[in-house]
Amino acid sequence: MTPLRQQPRRLRRPGGDRGSMAVEFVVAAPALVLLLLLVSAGGQWLNLTGKVGSATRDAVRAASVARTFADAQANAQAAAQTDLGSTCTGGPATTVRLFQNGAEVGPGNFAVAQDIDVTVSCVASLAVFHVIGFPVSQTFADTAAAPLDPFVDRG
Repeated sequence: MTPLRQQPRRLRRPGGDRGSMAVEFVVAAPALVLLLLLVSAGGQWLNLTGKVGSATRDAVRAASVARTFADAQANAQAAAQTDLGSTCTGGPATTVRLFQNGAEVGPGNFAVAQDIDVTVSCVASLAVFHVIGFPVSQTFADTAAAPLDPFVDRG
């Protein structure tokens, strides 16, 4: 009879597969690191897109209650700067346009314009993800429109 602690020879592992887990890890580790970098880069991309979209909505809301076109531009820029802060290299850029009956009008027609359109653009750094092929910096932009407040005296 064989003792309980001793295994029969047929159940023992052969010594030929020693170190195979280390080889599998060396092969799989770079793929896992690359996957983690891609997921975090995608998350950063979505985060920046959302921040610029939110800043654009806030900027158009602030511009829609202005009394003059210059105030509308200043309000839009201030709202975008407040929301994006140091996210953008060089700060966010805003463009304000006016519309009357769906046609674009100039700043001189601010008193009769019905809608305002604000575009916010932001150049953000993605240098951390340059290793996996992302550009060093990327411009994120969004546009939002709102009706001008009819109860504000713009004349």
